[in-house]
Amino acid sequence: MMTRGEGGQTQQTGRDRLLEAGAGYTLFAGLGFLARFLPVGFHLMGAVGFLLPLAWGYRTGRWREMGFTRDNWRAALLWGLGAGLLASLIGLITLPARSLAPRLGQQLALGIPFGLLLASPFQEFFFRGWLQTRLEGALGGWGGLLLSNVCFLLWHYLVPFAAMPGWSYPLYTVGGFLGTLAAGLVFGYSFQRTRSILAPWLAHGLSQIAFAAVGAVVFSDLAGWLAAG
Repeated sequence: MMTRGEGGQTQQTGRDRLLEAGAGYTLFAGLGFLARFLPVGFHLMGAVGFLLPLAWGYRTGRWREMGFTRDNWRAALLWGLGAGLLASLIGLITLPARSLAPRLGQQLALGIPFGLLLASPFQEFFFRGWLQTRLEGALGGWGGLLLSNVCFLLWHYLVPFAAMPGWSYPLYTVGGFLGTLAAGLVFGYSFQRTRSILAPWLAHGLSQIAFAAVGAVVFSDLAGWLAAG
């Protein structure tokens, strides 16, 4: 039986986690919105996505909570591959036209390292490893999964993706909205089932590679925009 003091402590912990989540998300999403006016905002946002979870783990030692663990790595690998395939199919279904990209070799040469080493980790470290765990601690498993994914979806509309050279995913359509929502749930659920950051990291990276293969993201153009910023 939980005593009044224990209940109060649990409630306080939930409030603290909501405050932490709100402050972290405001910083991360705010920098993404800043990129609409100053491209350097995108770089700062990416740095926060990487560094906030890592600094948090270093400060608290709660690496396992955020999924930074070798435990369950085989299951995480399988879940990552399966979730990546599903998220890729969801994304491809929402595209108005589907065909292999011109200069496919160049696209994959850029898209594979970009997707696996840059685009996926800064998002998954932050949204699943850090934000989802904060919200699950405050709202429970399903509440944390759903609210963190709402935050993930909203963030896509704050960052100027549609204005980036080389980006042609139809984000501002019903299909794009639903596809982004569904893919985020797939990433979050793979993390929830494995408690390993490897699963959503791999899944998101594979979906980025699939977009590169069909030219929905032209990474050579995107890299030039990022370098100019």
